[in-house]
Amino acid sequence: MYQNKYYTNWGNTYYFGADGSRYSNKFFDNANGTSYFDVNGVRYEDNFYTNWGNVYYFGDNGARLDNQFYSNWNNLYYFGNDGARYTNQFYSNWGNLYYFGNDGARYTNQFYSNWNNLYYFGDNGVLLKNTHFVYNFIDFYANNQGILNLSNSINAYIIANGFRHANVETLIWGGYPTADMQYRTGSPEGVVVHETANKNDSIEGEINYAQNNYENAFVHSYVDASRIINVANTDLKCWGSGPFGNQRFVQFEQVEVHDAYSFASELNNAAYYTAYLLNQYGLKVQTESNGVGTIWSHHNVTEYLGGTDHTDPDGYWSTNASKLFGANYNMDTFAQLVEYYYVQF
Repeated sequence: MYQNKYYTNWGNTYYFGADGSRYSNKFFDNANGTSYFDVNGVRYEDNFYTNWGNVYYFGDNGARLDNQFYSNWNNLYYFGNDGARYTNQFYSNWGNLYYFGNDGARYTNQFYSNWNNLYYFGDNGVLLKNTHFVYNFIDFYANNQGILNLSNSINAYIIANGFRHANVETLIWGGYPTADMQYRTGSPEGVVVHETANKNDSIEGEINYAQNNYENAFVHSYVDASRIINVANTDLKCWGSGPFGNQRFVQFEQVEVHDAYSFASELNNAAYYTAYLLNQYGLKVQTESNGVGTIWSHHNVTEYLGGTDHTDPDGYWSTNASKLFGANYNMDTFAQLVEYYYVQF
């Protein structure tokens, strides 16, 4: 009878205790570390084990990885003193700080967003501090706490989570006027951002309304959390921001959305579309300043050019940013996101 002995057969290893019974669904501590034998008595080798909300790993000698790193699938993982894999946890060693994400993989060349700030873990997994680095052609600076200069929590949320922008859908409606619709200099000088001020309509509904009432007002395009729809020729002016704004700018409306993910997605689409337009017409990224610039709100047009009294999208941005993210959002913040896309063209 096997007692306090291993037994190997069929490529598997088993263990029999002091009373000769086979270990099944049981842990065993020995000189090599901690081993686990499953319900069939087979020792875990090169295998993961999940229990108590944690993930563990047993190596080729059957010993659980304790306070050890594990490399696979081009990722690096860490198992703590109790053998539990680090998940959504920081790890500090060698004077550096590291982070292991929700799949247990170490963050490498990745952004991390928390505490209303944005951080970056470099190619060796170390949190960058007191240094400049370039990502997508944008120069970032990480301060002595690792906080990046792009610290608005909404922009951080968008970039850190790798939001993808919608593609521009060109659905030009033939009913909009085309005669005598030239810009004052023959081409647009910038972009005006609007919002519809309608809490209960869809992008299709807003477009339908505009087409039925175009003699009163219409804009070139509409943006929501998932779509960018261009309905009027941007080479021709529209009427959406008064006579002085109309003759100078491409204009688009944001459709109101009501949850954090949708709001961030819409801002992301709006920023991409603004960068797309600026690039198309050979314009630089410059927020309005004393009546000069390429990125304008309807409120800016009211304040500096006149001919209209609207103040959008200020209230919509401010209310949603505060309610959904506990943050602020304005044209300067939006311009940072526009620049993020502009440099990628």
